[in-house]
Amino acid sequence: MALYGAPIWAERLTTRAKALFRRPQRLVAQRMVRAYRTTSHAAACLLAGTPPWELDAGVLAERYRLKVEARERGEVPDAEEAERSLRAAAERLLERWRDALENSTYRIRTIPSDGRVA
Repeated sequence: MALYGAPIWAERLTTRAKALFRRPQRLVAQRMVRAYRTTSHAAACLLAGTPPWELDAGVLAERYRLKVEARERGEVPDAEEAERSLRAAAERLLERWRDALENSTYRIRTIPSDGRVA
C-alpha cells in the first residue's frame, strides 16, 4: 500500500517526504528482525532484506515509464521480455541500495577507520 501510485510521485519526493516515508518502514523492518527501537532505518532495512521504499518507488517509476514508452511505439512486450525487464530492475534496485549504504553516514559512525566494529 505504501508504494501505491509510485510511478506518479516517486520523482517528486522531497527530503522531508523521504523522512516521513522512512518512519513506517523502519518500524516494520524493526519488528521483522526483532531489533531494538534505536536501530537505524538503514540497519533495520538491511537486516530485514527490504530496500528503502524511496528506492523501490524509483525503480517502479522507471519500469512504468519504459512500459508507457513501448506502448506509445506500438510494441507489446512478450513474457520473456517482461521477465528480463523485471530482473534488470531488481538488479538496478540492489545497485542503488548498495551505493546508498556505501555512501551513508551510518557506516562512517559505526565502523571506525581502522576497520574494527564498535
